Amino acid sequence: MVPPFRPWNLRIGRASSQFPSGSPRVFPSVMASFDRLIETRWAYAVLAGLVFLLALPGLFALPTLDRDEGRFAEASSEMMESGDYVVIRYHDDLRNKKPVAIHWFQSVAVSATSGPAERSIADYRLPSMLGAILAAVGTLWAGGALFSRRAAFIGAMLIGTTLLLTTEANIAKTDAAQCGILVLGMGALAHLRAGRGGKWHGVLFWVCLSLGVLLKGPIAPLVCFSAIGALFLWERKFEWARPLLYWVGLSLFCVMTIPWYIAVQIATQGEFLNEAVRVDLGQKLVDAAEGHAGPPGMHTAALPILFWPGTLLLIPGIWLAVTKLWPRKNTNAPETTRTATAQAWEDREAAAWRFVACWVIPSWIVFEIAPTKLVHYTLPMYPALALMAGAAADRWFSTNDWKQGRWISIALFGVVTAVLAIAASPWALSAIRADAASDFGILADRVAATWTQAWDSTGLGLWPTLLIILAAGGTIYAMIKKSPIGLMAGLVACSAIGGVGYRAVVLPNQSWMLATNASLSALKEICALPEGSQQWRASGCEGRAPKIIRAISFAEPSLVFELGNKITLPPDTTTEIPSIAEDNRPAWLINVGDKRGKEALGELVEAAAAADRCIRFARRYAFNYSNGDPSVLVAAVVEPGGCPSGETTPDLRPSSEEEDAPELDR
Repeated sequence: MVPPFRPWNLRIGRASSQFPSGSPRVFPSVMASFDRLIETRWAYAVLAGLVFLLALPGLFALPTLDRDEGRFAEASSEMMESGDYVVIRYHDDLRNKKPVAIHWFQSVAVSATSGPAERSIADYRLPSMLGAILAAVGTLWAGGALFSRRAAFIGAMLIGTTLLLTTEANIAKTDAAQCGILVLGMGALAHLRAGRGGKWHGVLFWVCLSLGVLLKGPIAPLVCFSAIGALFLWERKFEWARPLLYWVGLSLFCVMTIPWYIAVQIATQGEFLNEAVRVDLGQKLVDAAEGHAGPPGMHTAALPILFWPGTLLLIPGIWLAVTKLWPRKNTNAPETTRTATAQAWEDREAAAWRFVACWVIPSWIVFEIAPTKLVHYTLPMYPALALMAGAAADRWFSTNDWKQGRWISIALFGVVTAVLAIAASPWALSAIRADAASDFGILADRVAATWTQAWDSTGLGLWPTLLIILAAGGTIYAMIKKSPIGLMAGLVACSAIGGVGYRAVVLPNQSWMLATNASLSALKEICALPEGSQQWRASGCEGRAPKIIRAISFAEPSLVFELGNKITLPPDTTTEIPSIAEDNRPAWLINVGDKRGKEALGELVEAAAAADRCIRFARRYAFNYSNGDPSVLVAAVVEPGGCPSGETTPDLRPSSEEEDAPELDR
C-alpha cells in the first residue's frame, strides 16, 4: 500500500524525501534550528517581518513617482474628498482605465493613518507593501502543497527579496497588491490539486480572483485560467478542480465583482468599459501603448536583473524544472528495483513541477508576444520561479549536490551585481547627469555643475557601490563553501543593501531628475505655494499666499498629487492676471524649456507690466524622467502692488542655486 504523500510533514533536517537518490547530510546545529523554525507558524511572521523591513525605508524616502503612482494616489485622494467610491476621477476628469479596488485599499489605508489632506504618499503605499508581504507568505503556503517546507520557505524568501517586488512594494499602484492576491489564489489551487484542499479552498480561489479582477481587470483570469487550462491539457485530469464549482465561491465572485462594474457603467453613461477595454486594453494588445514598446524576449532578458539577488538560484531552479518535467530514462536500472513508495513520490513531485510550469509558461508567452511591455507585467509569475529556485536550493542542501548550473549562476549573479554596483557609483551617476545636462544647450556646463554639487553634498560617494560588492562577494563565497545559512543570509543582505540603498539613498538624492521637487522648491523660494495645501503649511511662509497654482507646459501627476485641487493644468491655464479680489497673489509654474512655456512667460511679464504690478521669479533646472525632456521650471508670482522704485520691466531673477545665471530668452 502506497502511503499518502504529505510533503508538508517531511522532516527536512535530513535528506529530503523528494530527492531520495542523494545521501543524507548532517547539518550544523544552526541549520537544524533553522529547519525547526520554518516548520512552525513563526515562519510566516519571519517572512512578513523581512519584507516589511526591506520595504520600509523606501516607503518614506522615495518621492511621489511619475506617472502612474501620482495618478493612482491623486484619484484615491479625490475619491475620499468627494465621497464617491464608484467613479474614478483624476483632477476632476474621469479616469476610465483601471478598476477600483486599489483606490478602495488606499482609501482605507489613508483614512486609518493621516487623511487625504496630508498628502502623505507613504500612506498610499501601504496596500502595496502589504501586497508584497502577502506575496511572500502566500508563496510559503502555496509551496507547502508542492514541495518540502524548506523549499517553500526558501522560495518565499527569494520572492520577498527580489528587486522587482520590493520596489513595487514602495509604489502606490496595483502590481504588488495584485501579486499578493494572485499568489493566494494560486496557493488555493495548489492545495486542491495536492489533495489537501476542499470546497473552502475553492471559495478562497474565487474571492482572490474577484479581487484580482477589481484590481487589474483581465490579468488575474489570464494567469489563473491559463494555468488551469494548461494542466487540464497536459494531464487530462479534472477531478481535483471540482471544488471550484461549489456554488458559494461562484456566487461570491459574482456578488463581489459585477455590482461595481454595473454601477460605474451607469455613473459614467457607459464610458468606463468603452475606454478601459477598447482604448486602454485594446491598444496595448494591438500596438505599443504610451511608447512602452519592446521586442519578444524582453521580459526574459530583464529577469536576471529584476529577480536579483535570487538570480543566484534562478538557473538551477529552471534547470531542475526541465529535468523533472522531461526526465531522461535510466537504462541501467531495471524498473523492478523501484518501490511503489518511490514511484508515488516521483509522480507527485513531477505533478508539482507541472503546476509551477503551468503557472509560469502560458502567461509569460502572452506577455512576451504582446507589443506593449512594462517590466512589472510578469510579476505574478515570479513566485513560481522562486519556488523552482527554492526547490533547487533544498536539493543542494539535502544531497550535497551543487553541480547543475552552479558556475553559470555565479557568473550571471556577478554580472548583474556589477551592473547594479557600477550604476550607483559616482562615475556612472556623473556620466548620466552630464548626458542629461547636455540637453540644456549653452547652459549644459552650469546645469551639470549644479547637479553635481547637489549630489556631492550628500557625502555618499562610493559607499553604495562598495557595500553592494561586499554583500554579493560574501554571498558568492558562501555558495562556493556550500554554506546554506551563509547563502541565505547573503541573499537577504544583498537585497537590503542593494535594494534599500537604491530606493532610500541613491534615487531620492537624484534631485536633478525630480522635476516636481524642483517645482515645489521654486514655488517655496518666492512663497508662492497655494494657500491651504500641505506644502504651504510645511513651508514656513507667512502672509498672503496664492489661492491656486496655474501650470503651463508642465502637468506631471506627482505635482498634481502634492498640490491637490490647488492647481490648474494645461490647456485650461492662461496668462491672464486675475483681479486682486479674486486672487491677491496669483502664481504660475511654467516650463520655459517648452516653446509654449517660453511664450507664456513673455505674455505674463507684459501683462504684469501693463497692470503696474511686480512679478517675482524663481528658477530650477531638472530633467523630466517621465518624458525624457529637459525642463527649465520658472515659478512666478504677481504681487498686488508695483515693484520697488527704481525697477523697470522685471527680468527673470537668478535663483539661489545660480547667482549669476544668464537670463532666459523671452
